[in-house]
Amino acid sequence: MTRYHSVILDEEACKGCTVCVTTCPVEAIRVLEGKARIRAERCIDCGICIRRCPHHAKKALSADLVSALGPGAGEAADDAGRPPFRVVLPAPSLYGQFPERFSVADIHAALLELGFDAVFPVAASTPAIARATASFFDKVRHPDLPRPLVSSSCPTIIKLIQIRFPSLVANVVPVIAPMELSGRLAREVFAPEAGARSVHCTFISPCPGKITESVAPIGGGESSVDCVVAMKDVHLPLLQILTKGVACRSSVSVSVSSPAEIAWGRAGGEAEATAHGEKGAWIAVDGMDQCIRILEDAENGRLSDISFLELMACTDGCVGGALTAANPSMARHVLRKREEALKPGGDTLSGDRIEESVLESFRKEPYPSRSALLLDPDYAKALSMMEEMERIVERLPGLDCGCCGAPNCHALAEDIVRGTAELTDCVIILKEQYRELLDQEYGGT
Repeated sequence: MTRYHSVILDEEACKGCTVCVTTCPVEAIRVLEGKARIRAERCIDCGICIRRCPHHAKKALSADLVSALGPGAGEAADDAGRPPFRVVLPAPSLYGQFPERFSVADIHAALLELGFDAVFPVAASTPAIARATASFFDKVRHPDLPRPLVSSSCPTIIKLIQIRFPSLVANVVPVIAPMELSGRLAREVFAPEAGARSVHCTFISPCPGKITESVAPIGGGESSVDCVVAMKDVHLPLLQILTKGVACRSSVSVSVSSPAEIAWGRAGGEAEATAHGEKGAWIAVDGMDQCIRILEDAENGRLSDISFLELMACTDGCVGGALTAANPSMARHVLRKREEALKPGGDTLSGDRIEESVLESFRKEPYPSRSALLLDPDYAKALSMMEEMERIVERLPGLDCGCCGAPNCHALAEDIVRGTAELTDCVIILKEQYRELLDQEYGGT
């Protein structure tokens, strides 16, 4: 099955080093014939390889700003020659990319100065998502609810669970992500102003995972987002506008009203807004390594007393995404300061509209599982392959050096039984075979 991925390889820039191979959390990369190869069936678009590659050979397929604002971005002019009404959906993490002296309203005004017709902040949809998720904490209505519940906001984490922790797929709350709800709400909010023009939504993304989700949603169907621009690509143009000064145009912008709304851009923000009143404990975990460890604990039944897990693939949360521009720690600090400057309560959308949005936030279908790690659909054959893997692993040196092009010896053994690698790809094994040949040829002298 062909899968769409926003993380791609620039072969000309790739030097064949194994940095990406040994740091990929799902072992989706191999070095073959001197070049890295990304295995589509395993890739979760986390963007770790983008950050780690010393040669900048990994990139994310996002729209550039010119195309996002031009007639060729997703929706061209209609039959009457009218261009679409372009709404920009800034992620909450965008507000951490700029110094505190520039307000959220300033950033929205700068987005309009870039050429967008209106701003609908993704932060405005987070209260509805929080309430939809919190509704699952009611054990009376959901007596068989699995514990812990896992946030559905990070598409990379959902894919990680699908591939490495399939037994936990049912723990992911069946609620759509804020980006998706924002696209739907933006079309509704700005339909009167757009008039006969179609509404075109552009999301400003901190990570490649959300780019992929906009093109190929995890649960299938079509996304409400038409175009995605990397946050780092709008950072400098916005900073230049902000530095020069820009007047606010609130008539074509939805504002941000509460600290809880923008807190979703950092680690812990979603959990604080979603599970603050829950009697059971909640945990917020950021960074892929830590997320994998906590999911291992959940899979082994060690977290039955935890109600909710907020898992963010990027360190520090979305402010640490692979497509951001500012230092993640500094961005998280700035976001905190912005929260302190806002008064609690007073959600952007009206109470009635939030309640309607809560109903719109539930997914119709559960998240599907992915069989990327399945050795073979036939159980008997898969068992035989697993036993063969164990025998191969015993022969390998266990150095996990990556010289073979696989991330570790276990992964090489898997590649061998799948028929995509050979035992002699291990340089230690190859040296041993050369030594044996020399002994046979020269009698050990």
